Formats: sequence, C-alpha cells, structure tokens
Amino acid sequence: MSLSVTMGPRLQTVASYVPNGVNLGDIGTDHAYLPIALYETQRISKAVAIDVHEGPYQSALTAVKARHLEAVIDVRLGDGLMPLESGEVNVLTLAGMGGRTMLDILSARPDVLESVHDLILQPQGAESAVRLAMLGDGWRLKAERLVEEDDRIYVVMAYSKDDGWDGAELQTIQRSWIQRLYPLLENGSILAAEFQSLVQKLVWHFGPLILDERTDLLSRYMNEYKSMLARRMEQMKKSNNTEIIAKIREVSEELALVEGLRIWQ
Repeated sequence: MSLSVTMGPRLQTVASYVPNGVNLGDIGTDHAYLPIALYETQRISKAVAIDVHEGPYQSALTAVKARHLEAVIDVRLGDGLMPLESGEVNVLTLAGMGGRTMLDILSARPDVLESVHDLILQPQGAESAVRLAMLGDGWRLKAERLVEEDDRIYVVMAYSKDDGWDGAELQTIQRSWIQRLYPLLENGSILAAEFQSLVQKLVWHFGPLILDERTDLLSRYMNEYKSMLARRMEQMKKSNNTEIIAKIREVSEELALVEGLRIWQ
C-alpha cells in the first residue's frame, strides 16, 4: 500500500490553521489523514485521533500502524472528547460533522477545553450557531474561509483564546452591514421591524470575516442560498394559511438582503 497521505482541499484548509508544534486532538478523525499529514510534515508534536464509529476507528488504526506512528498518534474509539484526559491536548480539530453536534461535543468536557488554546472547526450546517456559541463562550475568531471540494462549498473556522476578533469587535462588522444595506429599508424592500434581525441572521450565516473578502466562491455560496430560499418560497406559495403568507414576505425580504450583500461594493 502507498504510504502517502492525500488530503482534499477541505482538510488541507483545516490543516493550514493548526499552529506548529502542538499536541493535537482530532475528533471524528476518520482515516487519521489529518494528524498523519501534520506529523509527517513536522507541524505537530503528537496527536490523539478519535472516532466514535468502529469502521473509521479501525481505518485510522491501520493507517497509523502502516506508518509506524503508534508512538506519536494515539488512535482511540469513543464519543467526542470523552476519551481525552484533561490537559492532554492544546489544539482541537473537528471537521465533517454537524455544527450542533460540534457544540454538544465541546460543551461536554469543559475540563479538556481549559488547556486548549486553538480550535479549528469545519461544521456542516448550523454555521451561525457555531459562530455565536464560540464567541459567547469567550473564544476569538482568528480566521474563516470558504473552500470548495467535490462541487460543495464548506466553511472552515479558526478560533483562539488569545488572538483574533472577539464578539464585540465582530458586532461592529454586523453594524456596518446594517448601514450598508439601509437603502433597501428606505426603498421599501424590507419592513423596518424585520430589517436588523434579518441582516444579523445573514451576517452570522455567511460569516462576518468571509463577507469582507468578496470572493467568487462567496458569490456562489450566496447564489446557492438564494436558490434555497426561492425553492422554499415556491413551496410556501402553495398554501393559503395566513401564517405562511406572512412567512413568504419574510423569505422575500431575506432574498432581497442576500442580493444586497452579494452586489454590495
């Protein structure tokens, strides 16, 4: 078998945010490609690779043993952070799982998080919930990036206890978008009662730092979100329920705001 480890763009991006020389905990490790690649490029000192499922756990064990890395990459079967001892790792990576699952995993072991100074997360869904929960718990957002793999767009976020933007600083970005999109309120596209809450929802969904990058990938990400909203609105139009009619108006306003975000220069 080949001993080379090939990671896709998603895991490469996660790896790029891991600080040098750390003790890594890779949660949901799958084949342990991330800790193997980081160790073989001398980026980390050692790692604990954890998966809750027997199949990926066995794949990780096989990959680590094939490279004779058992002394530096400890593969464990277990749920989230439960197999870790307090103080054992100082950086955590969680990739390829639902955002709310990530939050449940992180909240279950505050003693493990005490020694962790960096978190690199790649949630699949509930991105805004992850951002707001991390900032609410005192983490600072160092960076966030969109990455494409197999025709899907993913979000990678890097948090730190010491570096990056705190929640109050990121609120200034949210307020700047409220000001930028204010003309949509003035021309009647949006109801005043919902304007600020909808802008807030979209800023935390797309990411306050990602929004300022204005990349082609962001434009695609926004177009995909608009398509999802349009499909939802078409489904709702089939109902005569008065509550649904009010919801159609809200989705229409959200569509207008997403377009405002997309074309703003």
